[in-house]
Amino acid sequence: MCAAPIGLAPVLFPAVAQACAVCIGGAAGDRLTDAFNWSVLFLMAMPYTMLLSVAGFFFYSYRRAARKAGAEAAKTPVLNLAWTHKESGP
Repeated sequence: MCAAPIGLAPVLFPAVAQACAVCIGGAAGDRLTDAFNWSVLFLMAMPYTMLLSVAGFFFYSYRRAARKAGAEAAKTPVLNLAWTHKESGP
């Protein structure tokens, strides 16, 4: 009973039925249309920016750990010439 007037509202009032802000905006050079286009671009680019930031952090952490491990490996002697108490056991 109540759904019929709500369903007929777009037919009776077509100006209210236009929900797209870009469709209402008009010309391509209009400031409102340009603002909506830039906001859509920003919203589409944000997930990729966040993903690349997280991937960059992990890449940086991996490279830093590899560089640190390489520095530690360079400090260890290649050949031990003398036995120590630690190497011979308890």
